[in-house]
Amino acid sequence: MPPLVSVRIHNYNYGRFLRQCFESVLAQTYPNFEISFSDNASEDESWKIALEYQRRHPDRVSIARNRQNFGPDANIVNCVFQSSGKYTVQMCSDDVMAPDFIETCVRTLEAHPDCAFAMVHRGIIDGDGEPRTEPPFYDRSCIIPGHEQAAVYMMAAINPSISQVMYVSAREAAHRVDFSKVLAGRWYGARIMDFNLCCDYDVAYIDRPLLYHRLHGANDSHAAASNLMEVIGPYLLHLQFAEIARTRGMHGVLENLDRSTEKLGQLCLRYSTRALVEGFSEVAERYFHLAQALSPRVAEEPAFAALGKFWHADEDERQGILDALKNSENLVERAISYPPPAGSRSIGAQALSRNPGAEA
Repeated sequence: MPPLVSVRIHNYNYGRFLRQCFESVLAQTYPNFEISFSDNASEDESWKIALEYQRRHPDRVSIARNRQNFGPDANIVNCVFQSSGKYTVQMCSDDVMAPDFIETCVRTLEAHPDCAFAMVHRGIIDGDGEPRTEPPFYDRSCIIPGHEQAAVYMMAAINPSISQVMYVSAREAAHRVDFSKVLAGRWYGARIMDFNLCCDYDVAYIDRPLLYHRLHGANDSHAAASNLMEVIGPYLLHLQFAEIARTRGMHGVLENLDRSTEKLGQLCLRYSTRALVEGFSEVAERYFHLAQALSPRVAEEPAFAALGKFWHADEDERQGILDALKNSENLVERAISYPPPAGSRSIGAQALSRNPGAEA
């Protein structure tokens, strides 16, 4: 029997997406998995849907419900108590798995037992399920030395959705973060855990879009962007990571500290432009001013100069500025892939395929 995988689905008021989430997990090509579901006192049809799936799949699905909303960590703890797999996926209830997500991750982790987790490339879908493509972060599937991946976490969020990751359960349990006791833990508790795991273990990256992350007006990603947490959160995280790195002799992390702050200033321009595209002028202006506070040199960027003119322009000029910004390469969305860090070992397509001996 192949190893058991626990898929922990935590939910609050995402009933409109929940059936698609459940169906995507149940459609996995991998045979041995369980679903542990917890609902945080949703006010929509979520619990009714969960009961339906538990009745249809009593040997596969276990469910729990909090009597009131106790926060995200309470939901996750409920799922932990119900799960016992060798491997674990923390699945957001508005996300969708590709059919071979579990199978590909298990094969990778079984072949590379020194890894703490495998992270996959994500596809993006909107609230109506319409897809949007983005390039993989790394330009190939690979095994990455943990300290090297920790240094990259100073510069970028490789896996912005927790659903993109399959953990070795024992290692995840030893490093799990209580979201309720960590600053901004709702958004960054998993990022802290991933960084700490990288201090001790290698990680795997799979460049296939095996997880479809849903971006819509009510999800955490949108909330984090609108309240500046997409930049302020990483700024604080990087300072914390640097403190951890000093005690561990992780020089690559420390070397990236100043560069990470410069990068966040650049990232502010992306979020400012993106907010303008979405019609949130006030949020855009706040990101614009935050950019120079983090990185004075960002004022030399053409995008900064264009944004600086936007709020003083008339309507026609604003539209022209916005059109030019939208067409700027790698500004609104990341448009390129990066080579893996030094010391990474490529994983061939055959090793990831269902029939490793077959031609890719």
